[in-house]
Amino acid sequence: MDPRPMAGLRRTAVLATTLALLTAGISPAIASDEPTPPDLRPAPAVADALVDDVPEQLRAGDDSAVAFAQRSLEVGGAPSASAEALAVDGTASIGGRITYWSAGSGGRSLAGAAVEAWAEAADGTGAWNLVADAVTDASGAYAITGLPAGSYLVNVYDPRAGTPLIPEFYEDAQYTDLATLVTVADGQAATGVDEELEPLMKGRIAGQDRFETAVAASRAGFEPGVPCVWIANGLAFPDALSAGPAAARCGGPLLLVPGTRVPSSVIAELKRLKPAKIVVAGGTGAVSSSVETTLRSLAPSFTRYAGTDRYDTSRKIVAGAFGTSPAVWVASGANFPDALSASGAAAAIGIPVLIVPGTRSGLDSAATRALTSLDADVVAIAGGTGAISSGIQRAIQALPTGPEVHRFGGADRYATAYLIVDAVWGGGWSPYAFFASGRNFPDALAAAPLAGWIGAPLYITPDSCTSSAVQQHVASVGVAEGYVMGYYQPVWYSGWTPFRTC
Repeated sequence: MDPRPMAGLRRTAVLATTLALLTAGISPAIASDEPTPPDLRPAPAVADALVDDVPEQLRAGDDSAVAFAQRSLEVGGAPSASAEALAVDGTASIGGRITYWSAGSGGRSLAGAAVEAWAEAADGTGAWNLVADAVTDASGAYAITGLPAGSYLVNVYDPRAGTPLIPEFYEDAQYTDLATLVTVADGQAATGVDEELEPLMKGRIAGQDRFETAVAASRAGFEPGVPCVWIANGLAFPDALSAGPAAARCGGPLLLVPGTRVPSSVIAELKRLKPAKIVVAGGTGAVSSSVETTLRSLAPSFTRYAGTDRYDTSRKIVAGAFGTSPAVWVASGANFPDALSASGAAAAIGIPVLIVPGTRSGLDSAATRALTSLDADVVAIAGGTGAISSGIQRAIQALPTGPEVHRFGGADRYATAYLIVDAVWGGGWSPYAFFASGRNFPDALAAAPLAGWIGAPLYITPDSCTSSAVQQHVASVGVAEGYVMGYYQPVWYSGWTPFRTC
């Protein structure tokens, strides 16, 4: 599948299609500019106890990149205006063919699909009224007749309970602002208004290697003229763990390089992006001087954050890119799994990740100064005591700034990843989601700024399955489009489930 539909989404408040829980069947996509009333939001399908005590500074809230989704998604088929087709007697029509995509191929006729024509209300409220509808025949063909002259949103959905197919506006749009209006004159028959419905898993964002996958992530979410591009060594994880959230905060992607050269795909992407500045994470041992020379020729401004070791580099990135922050994630710099989840969570709400030597008995003076200067009200610890010691937690609690400290640690890396994503997204909304491997780091590192910029959860999973808890979480968040980062997973299209269940 082509990941390019992602390219149209930016951090703007747009009107969304109606998304019901996939396990309960899919309701039609309906435009609304009103916030979803609380009683229309389904409760998370996972244990509420996991999110009850999470402070607002760690949640995807009104100040985050996901605020548009929380404000604009309407659930359960409750319309913004009339749910019944208006009594009309026009002479125009809209017709086409509805198909669906399944098991690796598209173009299959979808019989029984509902196709609706919606017109914007004349009262200037921004509401939309259902004018007329039709049902597709065995070949997937439809014709909506009796339309007055005007411009229409064409909404398509599969009304079967439990369908894996996601509702869409014409053309391939989940949002009214991205939809193509169909305009007809009196007596005109607009034909060829075709649409193909697809399941939740839209496909992969991937390249032939980790460097090209990072480029693919950049192309999926960022347009030319970005304020920044961050560069990190893709053969090692430490510097990129803090760089991902910093890139999301700045509004640009994280691209990876081998350390001693710049791949041609990365150069091509930098030329496409035309960034205002390029920022390198790490010293010349991580990203060489020759690479710096190349990068300096590709942007008007260049910055490097380099420390004496990975922990000093992390401190410099956090101080330089954030200054102060209401919250911060603290993760181990000795291994990557917990920090991957923290990086995605931090990127989504615009806060930093600080890595520390987690097995030490307490914070060293440099980390103490960094956290004190950050002046965070909340410090979130990624991982159990085997990753970040109890002594470090006590030292954080004793900081002069008096932060509220929360630990998110599960029985393994995947349980920890789930706790972290639920802390940020439990009870919230996102039409998009990303899935990345918990056994390797490059694809998840590249996904963090993309997920953060769009405002989407990043699920860290095993290589061949997902847990039932993750699947329930995806449904409760209202995800309509899921993307696999890289080639680590086979994509399963059995029902709505992204992968087989662990």
